[in-house]
Amino acid sequence: MNRLGIVGGLLVLGLVQGCGGGDSGSSGQPQPDAGTDDASDAGIEPDAPADAPADSQADAPPPDADCGAATECALDDEQAASDKMDAVESDPVALKQFLTAVPKGGDLHNHLSGAVYAETYLGWAKTEGGYCITNSSLSLSTSCSNTSTTSPVPSPSDALFIQVVRAWSMQDFVPGAETGHDHFFATFGKFGAISGVGHHAKGLADVMLRADSENALYIEPMLHSNSTASNVGSTVWTGGTLTTADLPAFHAALLAYSGWGAAVQSVKNDIQNTESGARQALGCSGGNPPSACRVGARYMTYISRSGSAPGVFAQMVAAFEAAKTEPRLVALNLVGPEDGSTALSAYDRQMEMLGYLHTAYAGKSPLHVTLHAGEVTTKYLPASYKIESINHIRKAVEIAHAERIGHGVDVLGETDPTGLLAQMKKLGVMVEIGLSSNVQILEVSGAAHPLGSYLKSGVPVALATDDQGVSRSSMAGEYLRAVQDQKLDYKTLKKMARTSLEKAFLPGASLWTSLDALEAVAACAPTASTYFGDDPPPAGCQAHLTGSAKAAMQWELERRFREFEAKQ
Repeated sequence: MNRLGIVGGLLVLGLVQGCGGGDSGSSGQPQPDAGTDDASDAGIEPDAPADAPADSQADAPPPDADCGAATECALDDEQAASDKMDAVESDPVALKQFLTAVPKGGDLHNHLSGAVYAETYLGWAKTEGGYCITNSSLSLSTSCSNTSTTSPVPSPSDALFIQVVRAWSMQDFVPGAETGHDHFFATFGKFGAISGVGHHAKGLADVMLRADSENALYIEPMLHSNSTASNVGSTVWTGGTLTTADLPAFHAALLAYSGWGAAVQSVKNDIQNTESGARQALGCSGGNPPSACRVGARYMTYISRSGSAPGVFAQMVAAFEAAKTEPRLVALNLVGPEDGSTALSAYDRQMEMLGYLHTAYAGKSPLHVTLHAGEVTTKYLPASYKIESINHIRKAVEIAHAERIGHGVDVLGETDPTGLLAQMKKLGVMVEIGLSSNVQILEVSGAAHPLGSYLKSGVPVALATDDQGVSRSSMAGEYLRAVQDQKLDYKTLKKMARTSLEKAFLPGASLWTSLDALEAVAACAPTASTYFGDDPPPAGCQAHLTGSAKAAMQWELERRFREFEAKQ
């Protein structure tokens, strides 16, 4: 099979922060679908143990005396892993096992509410009580008094159970009267009664457990939607249509409002409660914590594109303010169908809002911006809009100063795509690639997907799950699609894993001075007897890792690659 191979390795950084893991109600989870043709293809078992050590300090394999210097030995092992993937490519079971075990860096595009499987949500609802299924829509509800219009939450053996799973996800979905686009986005409202703030801790624990089982190190879930800030914005702004010229005065009015502190605090409270609750669910403070406790996590706020302009801006401001004192809050994102009429009409104004805040908070808040942009195709755009006229990716980069782009599917249809790709490469803007959701929502896959163009243009890219529960996928499932649908080779997957941590919003200096050349800071550079990922690191390198969460996370990724590749 012809593969798309990209020479040169990208590098990463990071220190384990936070905790992840599984909830006791999530055992026996369904298999994520990871095929390339439709959402019902055979998938990867999310709870299958990854080929990752339970002890993150396990010794890296010793140099092989027959292969020469440490660098030569490491490169020999890397080639062996590459050859192994080629050898098992035609064996679906062996390929899935191999890709589950591959170290995966970080999942940087993850909607927490859509990351939990429908079966898991139903298990929680059944155990907790107080929920029912609305017969007409198959939505979860807490209004259960009318037994003629609702049904009890089903058990797995009930016929209703699979119907609900199909309604809440892409399980067995076949386009027809309803498109994949519409079915995908309709799922979230159906399980919304159990995916909110009160269940964030259980959701994070569930997702982190899956990440650990697939040898992923880090996650940046979209966690908090700030209704408090949105309400404050609508209260404070009374001046009619909010324009860009109004932003400075409105900004000042928000900060001066008596209830503003609660809007900022709500973000911080959700992060603290979610992380501490996940740690408690896992038993991370016990004497023998599970390996999922080592999965790193930082968090984002997310803002609906279709909200009112004052509410959207107030949520943006609250995020920048909260990040001043909550280091676990690293970014904001805009969410919702990008091709919706409200989202399309508000897009330029929202980019201008972020452009204003980029300047207003320069040097004052560490908050980053990553944006869904270019998750559109001509098929789903209203007739009055054209890809080359809306230019969503270009505006996200040039006006809103987005450091990462989610999806970026329409890039080749935007004005001057060659120039845009060159600009993204120059600025180091990374694209978060969600192959499963792209084929399910937009029907874009294979040669029609721009992943190959991003790679050939040198734009940083990394795989991500998007909404793995809805998509019936996982990080291992995305890697499988990358191999089967995009024909990527092992070294390109490895480069993308490294890129994910390099572009993660973790604090501290990078381990690397050059990603493409795999050149590290001097203290961590290889010698005749040392190589990336040694455990323990050389003394001078250890000092660098201790001072940087980013560099420490990457060193751990390299250690895991060393261990994995030595076994092939």
